[in-house]
Amino acid sequence: MSHGSKSDPIRVCLGFPPFAQKKYLERLATLDGIEARVLPIDPGADWAIEAAGHPYPEPPPWATSVAAEREAVLAKMHILTTLHTPDRLAERAPNLRWIQGAGAGVEQFSTAGVVQDRVVLTNCSGVSAGSMSEWVIGRLLQVWKRFREADEFQVAHRFERSYGRTFSGSTIGIVGLGGIGKAVASRARALGCRTLGLKRSARPGDVSDDVDELFSTDRLYELLAQSDAVIVSAPATAETHHLIDAAALAAIPRHAVLVNVARGTLVDEAELARVMLEDPLAAAVLDVFDPEPLDPASPLWDIPNVYVSAHSSVSVDRYMDDVFDLFFDNLERFLRGDELRNVIDMKNLGFE
Repeated sequence: MSHGSKSDPIRVCLGFPPFAQKKYLERLATLDGIEARVLPIDPGADWAIEAAGHPYPEPPPWATSVAAEREAVLAKMHILTTLHTPDRLAERAPNLRWIQGAGAGVEQFSTAGVVQDRVVLTNCSGVSAGSMSEWVIGRLLQVWKRFREADEFQVAHRFERSYGRTFSGSTIGIVGLGGIGKAVASRARALGCRTLGLKRSARPGDVSDDVDELFSTDRLYELLAQSDAVIVSAPATAETHHLIDAAALAAIPRHAVLVNVARGTLVDEAELARVMLEDPLAAAVLDVFDPEPLDPASPLWDIPNVYVSAHSSVSVDRYMDDVFDLFFDNLERFLRGDELRNVIDMKNLGFE
């Protein structure tokens, strides 16, 4: 990794559409030896509604009119920052050396044809953790304080009391102790909760400053059984596919709340729908689905005590700036030859 030059620049491809804004391009222009090119999309295309969890063929549905321009940009780039990824990256981008994912999830890159020994992959883990953890706490408060019922009483002009339960003293089980999981634990502790955390790398006897008790993956059911709320915030991998299955759902106490802010693939939605109809938990709070968007015919929309939102637990008022700040810092590190932040271990995550 080294500086580029005017005659031989480091070519940066901005595949995350928000980064085409003037303010971001102007910041990139302050770096010597960088040539930044926007990966174009169709005018007015609503790229954000498209699921990013898998590679797309070129051109993707939101860029059919600019196929040639995209092909030319990809062929020359050394660095790609994006949320959605083209497939066959090794063929389309033979000079690619580093990918900066624009989100925490990286499963879309796992089958995109990335050459592990040549390409470094980083993500934006931690950038959205604060706002997402606020969302989790807000949803738990909504359920436990019975805000939905109070709103229904207001609409019906019924002056009925809707007493909730006390938040403090609850046990919060967190499946996946990355940036989001740690942020949830911090806020839950501040509200007087006991926190349990499951971490893939944890070994028997390990402890963590982030939670009151640390669990290894083989103790999942033990964590679930102790929890008043279960927060799913682990990465999507082959090992975590349907991690919350029939057996896991059976291990969760019926009075508990399940919250998924990870990826839809971590929860067996068909089994969850059955459980919520036949032997329900207190609530299931779902912000992610498999696939997305959630099918209008899905029973999850209409089941009492299932809370559905459209992959929107992150707050976007500062998100784009925060993601760009991380990318810019990593770009400066790349040019200096320094270690990058949030490097992903692709081999351990089972990248092809």
